[in-house]
Amino acid sequence: MMEFTINGQTQKFSFGMKFIREMDKLQEVSQYGMKFAMGLQMTMTQFLGMGSLTALSDILKAANHAAGGNLTTEDLDSYFDDAETNIDAITNEVKEALEEGKFTKNMAAKIEANQASAVVQQEEQQA
Repeated sequence: MMEFTINGQTQKFSFGMKFIREMDKLQEVSQYGMKFAMGLQMTMTQFLGMGSLTALSDILKAANHAAGGNLTTEDLDSYFDDAETNIDAITNEVKEALEEGKFTKNMAAKIEANQASAVVQQEEQQA
């Protein structure tokens, strides 16, 4: 369980199964009449692969809701905008939680491997 102080209150963040369910509510893809939950995969790709701060916000919001909190996007926007907030430290802590989490470590490893492969391919094409 991770904690950050947001708006003067200690907020908890959980990356367990409830987190997965919260994340998957963010994106659905329909194919052949079936719906597939893709929120976790798409958001983690945006965050780990591209460093998206909006994806970081979505991850924190889902993790907070999974821990029983009720942070809003506006709460997180204000927190990120605060001059005292160290975005790099938060990014690193969340990245570490995803890389080591029981339910997220395999996906994080695949995303990071794909990203590394894409960088190598790009470098080879430029050479």
